[in-house]
Amino acid sequence: MATRHPLLLLSLLLVGGCFQQDKAGTSQILPPDYQASYVQVRSCRPADGHGSNSIVVFANAQAQSDYLSDIGPLPQGSVVVAKESAQADCSDLAGYTLMFKEAPGYNPTAGDWHWQRLDDQRDVLEDGRVQSCISCHTQCNRDDYTCSPP
Repeated sequence: MATRHPLLLLSLLLVGGCFQQDKAGTSQILPPDYQASYVQVRSCRPADGHGSNSIVVFANAQAQSDYLSDIGPLPQGSVVVAKESAQADCSDLAGYTLMFKEAPGYNPTAGDWHWQRLDDQRDVLEDGRVQSCISCHTQCNRDDYTCSPP
């Protein structure tokens, strides 16, 4: 009986560790040098659904051409980054909202997008099928859920 308790404890620790991977930590989607490798595709503007924040939008190489041409859906591997600011002129950093295009079937009712909300230190606040993002971006399904034309 004594040997079962350590195994049970070990099993709980391993299972618990799996669930913690998506909660805290730095985003693995947003590269540290994104401003050098991504293209700005939208200038500073107020953003509905991002509180009272204004946003500047960047896109990675997979997304930028189709995003700027308003061709959709964007290809798998596309990343769209909303750099958020509490100032109307986008002069400060309040955080980020990311959209990452997953493989078909990830979330077909929301364009197979994976969302992340990050704080100003790039720590993950929300990750995955973020319902607050999906509920607003569903109204932009004709624009592949991006809601932010150039």
